[in-house]
Amino acid sequence: MSRARPQAIKLAGSARGTPERAAEAGEIDPHAPLAVTLFFRRRTPAPPPGSAEDLQRLMRPMTRHALDRQRARTHARAAARIAAFARAHGIAVRDIDLTGRRMVLEAPARLLMTMFGATVRLYHDGTLTFRARTGVLHIPREIAPWTRAVVGFDQRPLLRGAAGDAAGSLWPTQVASLYGIPLDRDASRQCVGIIAMGGGYQTSDLADALARIGRRPPTVIDQSVGGVTNQFGGGSRDDEEIALDLQVLASLLPGARIVVYFTGNTAETLANAIDQAVRDDVNRPQVLSISWGSPEFYWTAPRREVVSAALCDAARLRVSVVTAAGDQLATSGMTDRKAHVWFPASSPYVLGCGGTAVTLAGSAIGGETVWNEGAIGTGGGISDNYPVPDFQLGVALPLSVNDGHKGRGVPDVAALAAKSPGYRIVVGGTETAKDGTSAATPLWAALIAMANAERGAPLGLVAPHLYGAPTLMRPIITGDNRQNGIGYAAGAGWNACTGLGVPRGAEIIAALAAIPMA
Repeated sequence: MSRARPQAIKLAGSARGTPERAAEAGEIDPHAPLAVTLFFRRRTPAPPPGSAEDLQRLMRPMTRHALDRQRARTHARAAARIAAFARAHGIAVRDIDLTGRRMVLEAPARLLMTMFGATVRLYHDGTLTFRARTGVLHIPREIAPWTRAVVGFDQRPLLRGAAGDAAGSLWPTQVASLYGIPLDRDASRQCVGIIAMGGGYQTSDLADALARIGRRPPTVIDQSVGGVTNQFGGGSRDDEEIALDLQVLASLLPGARIVVYFTGNTAETLANAIDQAVRDDVNRPQVLSISWGSPEFYWTAPRREVVSAALCDAARLRVSVVTAAGDQLATSGMTDRKAHVWFPASSPYVLGCGGTAVTLAGSAIGGETVWNEGAIGTGGGISDNYPVPDFQLGVALPLSVNDGHKGRGVPDVAALAAKSPGYRIVVGGTETAKDGTSAATPLWAALIAMANAERGAPLGLVAPHLYGAPTLMRPIITGDNRQNGIGYAAGAGWNACTGLGVPRGAEIIAALAAIPMA
């Protein structure tokens, strides 16, 4: 059996820097088993994401079983060759998933690091110790033609929102009423998924919250992705994030089924969770809510493509994906004097959600502006990685404040995200307020589920329909998401803070429900 390192070539776009705000904490154990996931290259090049050709392809209905059959035909040969190569070099093949276009490889860390030219060390960010890869990856020439990405060496975590005091906050049903989102719709035939990247929830918290606002409970189903389960941490930030997603959806969708897909907090596990959710042939969620992400800057091209492929499959299978645009203003909290949008919100296959701040006039909105509290506020801007998708060609996108280029605009839509008044939820038996674009995200996910219920069939990729009828949103024309002078201003029409604007709830449901079946 040959164990010599084969000739290899650089994997384009795989360069990674050291994690920001983290200190090196030592070497990983070279003898410990390590698993990575290798993703197969597409058989034929895909059209540019968001192009007219791409969107036309995604609008054609496809079943989960048809996708399984197609991938089995197109990737069986690549899988067999890569598996044979791995075993010949002492690397175990733990799983092959042709539909997901991937296989899991396992070996002692040193062997995998040598095989793929990976430099991996431990880092500590003040809270977590994790391993991270720096430099570029190299793919052995024998398998390079079939290899799109190798992920799993790097486990730096993604980001999520923050919490505040419950005083003066609004229950999710009260927030929905501000936007004219009806609370009397039958959601009993709807299934919505939540991607949970850490933490857990208590059923007693959900029951308590719903009892306080007089709403009928949903059916909640836990699904493990890669062995990760519901692990309530006594009210941690991660617990608050799951409670927010779950309680917003449950409050607005009485009697629905809500599936929580528990997974780890890495790019690889995000892709795995999306993939498992969209191929879940038992629960069949029609909408996915994802409140996690990080600046595009952190995503190598291969890692981004892996998640994008899962999101593309979601669109093909008529699953609408709604994601948060981030809570650290236009810079995403980075210090390089540049603007950075969040991924996956920048993907053309999702509906990206920004955030607003409101002043109340009784039980109505007296005024609404861009959410910007100085240190925190809505993300938004122009993608450095994705071109302008076809559905955004009809709106006036600003040029990037970084270098003047044109690109995908983020976010698409918005809703309340400021911590005052904030969203009232129950965590660990105590009422607390939650803010962030991760609050606007499940609100929009619930709205899409209501439209699906009235339509009688899932919509799938929603953004093209909303851009085709921008008056369904109320534009936010005041405020900005600048930090240290870097960012974008609101204004009439689409803007890089709140997108098309906030929902006119009942009108959106009626318009989306009237879309003809494909």
